[in-house]
This record gives sequence, structure tokens and C-alpha cells, in this order.
Amino acid sequence: KRVVLMFEGWIYHILAGYLGHYVRDLQREQLRIGLWKGVVLLENVELRLEAFDHLQLPFAIRSGTIGRLQLQVPWSPLHSPNVYITIQGVRVVASARTCAEWTGSAAEQRAQAAKQAALVAAELEKIPERISQ
Repeated sequence: KRVVLMFEGWIYHILAGYLGHYVRDLQREQLRIGLWKGVVLLENVELRLEAFDHLQLPFAIRSGTIGRLQLQVPWSPLHSPNVYITIQGVRVVASARTCAEWTGSAAEQRAQAAKQAALVAAELEKIPERISQ
């Protein structure tokens, strides 16, 4: 039991590092791990609004949630680079951007977010390599 709790804590910290860019206030209680099935389940997570700034959308996302996010990591073969992600119950509220959101510091923040998103994307590409090691 103790080893399972330690492993779950390790999984939580890895997921919080990667998903923390996209979801707000990720709590360990939201995380369910089916250790032997290779399933990680998150329920009722709130999206970070600034996570979408890098897309430079013509509208602003004002709120968003994901009802269920499931990651399936096949244990056999363990060297498989495939991780399956299922997302259900996505709700997003969006509206037109104000004039102020197109200029000045808001525009600079979106440009900075685009750079950070590129770094996160590069890190996400490395996940299959890390899992198989």
C-alpha cells in the first residue's frame, strides 16, 4: 500500500508539471490511478484561461472545464511510445476580445504565452521516451 501511494504521488507530480500549464489548481484528490491497468483519470478540472493565449484566437476564452480526462499507458509492451488520451465533457465559454486586449501588454502577454507553449510542446514530445526508459 505504501509503495502504491508513493507511486501515485510521483505520478501526480509528473502530471501536475505537464498539465499544470493547462489546468488550474490540480488537486491530488481529483486524480485516480489504476496502477495495474495503466490508467490515470482526472475529473472536473478547470482550464487555465491563459493557456490558450498562445493560439492568438480572435476571441477570448472566459471559462472552461473538462469533465473527464483519461490517460492510458500500456504496460505491455512497456517500451511502446503510445499514450492514449481521452477527453470528455469539455465546456468552454468564449467572447469577442475587447480593443484593449489586442494592443499593449495583453498582446505582449499572448506573444510570451506562444513562446512558453512552444517549450511545453517540446517537453510533451519527450514523454514517450521517458516512459519507455
